[in-house]
Amino acid sequence: MMPPPRSALVPVILLLPLLLRAGTEPSAELKLTLQSRTALGKPSQTSETWAPGRTAVVVCDMWDLHHCKNAVVRETEMAQRMNAVLEKARSQGVFIIHAPSSCMAAYEGTQARERARSAPAAVQVPPKIDEWCRQLPSEFGEIYPIDQTDGGEDDDPEAHAAWAKELEAKGLNPRAPWTRQTDLLRIDQEKDAVSDSGSEIWNLLEARNIDNVILMGVHINMCVAGRPFGLRQMAKNGKKVVLVRDLTDAMYNPERWPYVSHVRGTELFIEHVEKRICPTISSDQILGDGARFAFSEATAGPRRTRILLLGDSTTEASIPKLLAPDEPQLEDTVRILLAMEPEKSRTDVINLGLSGEFIRRLLDSGRYDRDVAPGPDADFIFIRYGLNDRAKRENFAENFPKDFKELIGRLRKDHPTAKLIPTTVIPYGNPESSAEINLLIRQVATAENLSLFDLYPAYATALQAGPDLLNYRRYPLAKVPAELRALASPYLTPGSQTDVVVLDNHLDALFGHLPGWYGDRHPNLAGYQVIARETARYLGPLLRQEGSE
Repeated sequence: MMPPPRSALVPVILLLPLLLRAGTEPSAELKLTLQSRTALGKPSQTSETWAPGRTAVVVCDMWDLHHCKNAVVRETEMAQRMNAVLEKARSQGVFIIHAPSSCMAAYEGTQARERARSAPAAVQVPPKIDEWCRQLPSEFGEIYPIDQTDGGEDDDPEAHAAWAKELEAKGLNPRAPWTRQTDLLRIDQEKDAVSDSGSEIWNLLEARNIDNVILMGVHINMCVAGRPFGLRQMAKNGKKVVLVRDLTDAMYNPERWPYVSHVRGTELFIEHVEKRICPTISSDQILGDGARFAFSEATAGPRRTRILLLGDSTTEASIPKLLAPDEPQLEDTVRILLAMEPEKSRTDVINLGLSGEFIRRLLDSGRYDRDVAPGPDADFIFIRYGLNDRAKRENFAENFPKDFKELIGRLRKDHPTAKLIPTTVIPYGNPESSAEINLLIRQVATAENLSLFDLYPAYATALQAGPDLLNYRRYPLAKVPAELRALASPYLTPGSQTDVVVLDNHLDALFGHLPGWYGDRHPNLAGYQVIARETARYLGPLLRQEGSE
């Protein structure tokens, strides 16, 4: 075949700059890291590559106004980063759908609105696609992470009343003042679509063979999760859907359960999404700038003291969380006890413990960089390792102090204002092994000029009321006599069916004679209440001291 004459190439060459300016950049695959969580809240990441042409972004309810003034302020701050993400995604060929609910009149006759209305009807339309979806089967039995029954308003009452009057003076309904999407997000009339209809948006996705959907906007515990075009509907109907976890907000009032800060309340619901609805990504994965959006101190609400708990299974408390998820756990009890102090210290307590972990694994596995280093600076970090280190770290007596000091060095770099608190282990093995571990922890604390939280004596004292009072029972079903297994079957570990697990003593009369019945020394809920009580007692004076400075 003869090549085209040179003159035939000239118009194409001359047009290339115009095509690039008017169109998009050459399509680049979206390389994403999706974060999910197990039922116990452990995060995990998977890498995926999405084709831009088969991906859409849905922007949920980024309204111009809201009945909650704080919500408007936070949305305004977030919108700049969100718009940058939309511009970048659009330039790569991702389809953008703006979904400001109840605001379609503002877009009547525009190209973007007509693009949605004129989309061909999908061959298969999911049932109830135009209805809210308030719960997926995967959420049945799950405790809702935050109380939103008051509507989530977190305005100061006086400021809220003044805001309502301001809206009324403009002729707006103070309970539903929104009229359009915020102008801080650009709508490209040549490429984007505008709709608040589940069926219209579904038609748009099907007409373009779009399998992948990225949700962002507000509010995660209400509209983003439940709208006809929200996370639940997309997940339920087979789309590969993710939430951009740093480009959302919650309607949550810190004066309601679980009495955490507004930011922490949002984090808790995002964790619920990752466990029960769909994975999440972060905005830097699209922008490629290594940054993530976070609300400023001016918009995030009153800052609370942030406490991190680092440690192994005796910190994580996986079995109590599995068997008694509706009861206060270690981090909940610490927070509640501190709030009962005369100064009513309001804190966010984040439990980053992980079963089976020791310091070297924390540092080398990537978990430190993923879960501990990022995020807002902590004020206090409790460090309780040693049990697994002694069992798994070679040359324990030599390497454990080195590992501990390395961890302290990294924490000082990543959380420079935090008070680091090395903590002794609880009675777990024999007294000699505990003494060996705790001696090394004391030596590290002294060498690093850190105050030691000596938890061991108080826990040992509590055990004097009964040596097995504070530990749960975990026993292999195979070792239970056959004639007693019917009594054990209600207590099999969910998901494994190989171990009998009981949080308290109510099977002791039947199985207490079995060799090893009391062998597992992990704390039960009573044990974690002892740890929480002593942690709060240790922290109380430190918080009072900070408050007086």
